[in-house]
Amino acid sequence: MCGALFASAGLVAPLIATTTESAGATTVASLKAKAAAVAQRIDTLQAKLQILAEEYDQANLRANALRKQVRADQAALDHAAGAVHQDGRRLRQQAIAAYVSGGSAAGLSTMMGSSANALPLQQTYLAAASSSLKEAVSSLQDSEHRLKVRRTTLTGAQTSANRTVTAIRGERANAQALESQLASVNATLNGQLAAAVRAQEAAQQAAALRAARSLARAAAAQPAAPVAQAVNVQAAPAQVASKAVGPTPTVAAAPPPAVASSGGAGAAAVHAAESQIGVPYVWGGATPGSGFDCSGLVMWAWGQAGVSLPHSAQGQYDSIAHISASQLQPGDLIFYASGGYIYHVVMYIGGGQAVQAMDTGTLIQITPVWGGAYGYGRP
Repeated sequence: MCGALFASAGLVAPLIATTTESAGATTVASLKAKAAAVAQRIDTLQAKLQILAEEYDQANLRANALRKQVRADQAALDHAAGAVHQDGRRLRQQAIAAYVSGGSAAGLSTMMGSSANALPLQQTYLAAASSSLKEAVSSLQDSEHRLKVRRTTLTGAQTSANRTVTAIRGERANAQALESQLASVNATLNGQLAAAVRAQEAAQQAAALRAARSLARAAAAQPAAPVAQAVNVQAAPAQVASKAVGPTPTVAAAPPPAVASSGGAGAAAVHAAESQIGVPYVWGGATPGSGFDCSGLVMWAWGQAGVSLPHSAQGQYDSIAHISASQLQPGDLIFYASGGYIYHVVMYIGGGQAVQAMDTGTLIQITPVWGGAYGYGRP
């Protein structure tokens, strides 16, 4: 599904080409439309990157599980072979002793050495012991064959899983390159837009000033009675000139404070997650102080509270109890999805706020809870 993500990559070139147009030749409206289109593509691409991160986590889980199964099967086969090797020598003696003397090694020794007449009987019991050993070896060979077939299947599945991991990494690299291109285009368009807005406002101010001066000259040629009108008109240029030129700067709001959570495991998980605020988002990451992705942060934080969760938003949703939005408590999880595919998870901390690892280029932070959640759960 991710291959279709880059079908629009060829559309970046035309967008880049538009940035070479002069601000004077491009209207403010058209620049706004182009900037909005690029911003929308960037938003879509960032959502795709989050989905890729979830797919990467799931592919890693499958590959790791298959590696463990292969190792377990090999260990089982080695153990069985060792057991047969160690028991091989004792098997004949035990079988002969059981048949000849009811388990008495002394009786077996006597029978074996008493006379030549004992030779047929001796050969019979040796044959019985040999048969038992052959059965054990045959059983081992059957087990070995079954394990080899299973190992071949698992190894093939593991190879396929590893290829999936590698392919997702490649898709992510392509997505990041496209996002970088679009961000560059967006920055250029925004620069052109700002210049066009300033030029437009300057032109409007100049036109207003010319109109005011024209009115003033016309008023000066009239009798004294209309002078007051001319005086009032003279105020227009000052009012126009007092307008701020360029976009009004916005003041970034301070991050909302963490809300105290209730006690128990949820509080411990919240405390652990909040201890990582300021740590960067890392694709596929789950290392405290170094970097996390969304499910990696949740997995690690709840691990500090003694609860084991998989490194996957989908896996976490599937493995915990589901609750309603009205039942949310600090430490509970909120999941987001696209088309029923869960790709993002955040941890609720109370007061309508959540702690989360969002996407590449951001730090772990506290944010308001986003709308449009797919579901809610409690580990």
